[in-house]
Amino acid sequence: MAKYAAEQILAGNDAVLEEIAGLLIYEKHEREVDLLVRDIEAELAESGEIVASVESARALDDNTRRKIEQFLATAASDKNSKPKVSLRESIDPTLIGGFKLQTPTATLDATVSKKLNDLRAKKI
Repeated sequence: MAKYAAEQILAGNDAVLEEIAGLLIYEKHEREVDLLVRDIEAELAESGEIVASVESARALDDNTRRKIEQFLATAASDKNSKPKVSLRESIDPTLIGGFKLQTPTATLDATVSKKLNDLRAKKI
């Protein structure tokens, strides 16, 4: 289903998402939405469309956003193509500073909160 959805999205058929949502509700599989979204995003990444989530303590400025997009594009590019990158941004003040970046296949936690927790863990 994820492969089909990704193919349809890449073809410009965004209505497929409503169809899949309706099917999940009809079949009473609403709890599987997050898993399906992750699988669709993984399929999109294989086709050169990277969807990543960025959590930060404050809104990202344009320069930081651009650097994150360039980092993801460079990390995922091959010699023949440069992937398209889309960021989903959210704000979590408990992170204190830095950001947490998640793609369907990897996570980079560069938050101040994580660094403080790592320091606490080393002292115990």
